[in-house]
Amino acid sequence: MGGLFKFIGDILKPILTIVVTIFLGAFLLSVFWPAADAWIISHVPAWERLSPAILQVRDWLGIHQPEPDPWWMFWRND
Repeated sequence: MGGLFKFIGDILKPILTIVVTIFLGAFLLSVFWPAADAWIISHVPAWERLSPAILQVRDWLGIHQPEPDPWWMFWRND
């Protein structure tokens, strides 16, 4: 019976490694690239539940989204 558990564990280790790597890669992509975050949310709606975590990591790293100019300042080119 111990050989069966070892066999199943040997099969699941690479699968789990791939899944965790993809998840962490997508999370980091969402933190550093808001357009990728929007794309992931459009394809995986449950990803939106991670928005507070993504915003917290951005805050820790000092990554702030620039405030959009008001509509009446359309000529501003700063």
